[in-house]
Amino acid sequence: QHRDRITRFGILKHRAKLQEQYLWTQVDFKSEGENDLSNKALKAATKLKGCGQFLLFHNCYTIDQVKLAKAHYCSQHLLCPMCAGVRAAKSMSRYVQCIEELMRQNRHLKPVLITLTVKNGPDLQERFKHLRASFRTLLDRYNDHKKKGRGFNQFCKIDGAFYSTEYTYNPKTKEWHPHIHVFALLNEWIDQEELSETWHDITLDSYIVDIRRVKKTKEHGYSKAVAEVCKYALKFSDLSLENTWEAYLSLKGNRLTGCFGSMYGVKLPEKLTDDLPLDDLPYLELLYRSVFDKKSYYNLEITKDVKPNKGNEEGICLSRLQSLYFITRQSVRNMGFFIVFFKM
Repeated sequence: QHRDRITRFGILKHRAKLQEQYLWTQVDFKSEGENDLSNKALKAATKLKGCGQFLLFHNCYTIDQVKLAKAHYCSQHLLCPMCAGVRAAKSMSRYVQCIEELMRQNRHLKPVLITLTVKNGPDLQERFKHLRASFRTLLDRYNDHKKKGRGFNQFCKIDGAFYSTEYTYNPKTKEWHPHIHVFALLNEWIDQEELSETWHDITLDSYIVDIRRVKKTKEHGYSKAVAEVCKYALKFSDLSLENTWEAYLSLKGNRLTGCFGSMYGVKLPEKLTDDLPLDDLPYLELLYRSVFDKKSYYNLEITKDVKPNKGNEEGICLSRLQSLYFITRQSVRNMGFFIVFFKM
């Protein structure tokens, strides 16, 4: 399982590295800071360069668990597959817990996946604003009915839900396809045709509403259905590097996920590393470094057996942090030298 995770990290880091290389081509080193788009590309590329460069794991061999203890992320989830992947996994875990708790409290709730779309278009920002405004109207009607008991529509049969927006691109038509995925717990089954009519009344350009029942499996529970909603806002593997950059510039700073009804207030974890076991357990410290190649991978650079010692426990952690900080700082300094040298 740990090897599979390291392999997945390598695949994500490879795409992030390709995106970084593309962004360097968008930087105008002769602009003297006057080109705003160039500055954005420079800032994003610099962040991508350090993202996930080193991963520090704790192999808690006495309980057979390997945990990600330290990592540096760039937090550009619309641009960086590393950040998007880790964030999606964390969100999925939290929402699965919430769903299972609500289902235990009320076994009559009916889990479904709902997809709402608007008409495709070449302008991503315009299509995003249209989708956001349309869904906001639908949510306002939902909240109005819940609070004041008026304006009922099929969407009001939802007890609680969480949602995310996704954007795909068709290179043949050169149009963006925006849509919203909703994992909902229903009090009653929704009439799909009626909801479709309501959605068209709001959007004025789309009847398309898809509703699918979700069945809990013994092996995965609700995880697969939840993953459909928690997955990346952009399918990096289906987008060119140029399209990914365009989408990042158009969507950056906008809220693309949310929850309402009985799921309102679910807090997603801010920390992107794993929760570590008790401090008094021995562990094997594993430091991996990213290696960029035709097929990028993570190479195990350092291993260290760490025994619990309350007297120097904090010192050990501080020492590791200082080492990682020094490596990252040196990388940034080297990049600064490269930029100055290039401009000369």
